[in-house]
Amino acid sequence: MTNHATHSQQTTRTAQGINELNNTEVTGRLLMLASSNLPIGSYTYSQGIEPAIESGLIHDESSGLAFMSDYLELALCRYELPLLALMIEALMINDVALTDALGADYHASRETKEFVYESSQLALSLSAWLDNVLELNVPDSLLAHGFLPLFAHISSHWQLKPVQAMTTYAFGQIENMVLAAVKTVPLGQMAGQRIIWQLQQLLSQQIQPLAANVQQKFSQVQSMPLVADTPDIAISKLNLLYQQLQISANLPNLALLSCQHERQYSRLFRS
Repeated sequence: MTNHATHSQQTTRTAQGINELNNTEVTGRLLMLASSNLPIGSYTYSQGIEPAIESGLIHDESSGLAFMSDYLELALCRYELPLLALMIEALMINDVALTDALGADYHASRETKEFVYESSQLALSLSAWLDNVLELNVPDSLLAHGFLPLFAHISSHWQLKPVQAMTTYAFGQIENMVLAAVKTVPLGQMAGQRIIWQLQQLLSQQIQPLAANVQQKFSQVQSMPLVADTPDIAISKLNLLYQQLQISANLPNLALLSCQHERQYSRLFRS
């Protein structure tokens, strides 16, 4: 005769084991995507750090933290992270037109040849990894807009939550910038760790409210009765979302640094 209490406990333990396995698998995928070494080799790019060092903007731990804090706030939290979250939200409901419009805007926001090249090469590297390791064929159309849109697609494919994808993407950017500064200023390893810790604290304070705001505004725009004969409904949605979320990628000083990097006499990094 079956002991129902024992069977129930075993079922509960089995369910917990499955959940733990799923959580472990998700964590492993997040760590792989965040890595600056594998799968895409983003460590070869400095994201503006090397020309900032050359120009004297970064020369020690405090100036490095100040520069990267601005980058986190202005480049990531005000543009790339909400854009990533919007793309994932659009992919969740299979709004292909809006996803493409967001991807095209991201590509257009790469203001210099260096940043375009960085985004394109990282997308190609991620595509090669997906093809050779996971046996996922990436259509050429997904590579046209660069790294962040492809990152959004793989995050959606793996059913990652926007907060998970945003945190992973941002940490990969932060760690890579710190590593570039540690090598080039140079900074000590502990100085680099202190910078990463403080930047991670700043990120953790903003990521949940940012994701919630994106989700709320996205739902509102999707429910709006847009005019049927609008020339391009996807562009109309994009404009509304940008207005409501106050998204902006206008960073002229960073673009100038990137232009200077193209002709820098001695350089270790690609961008």
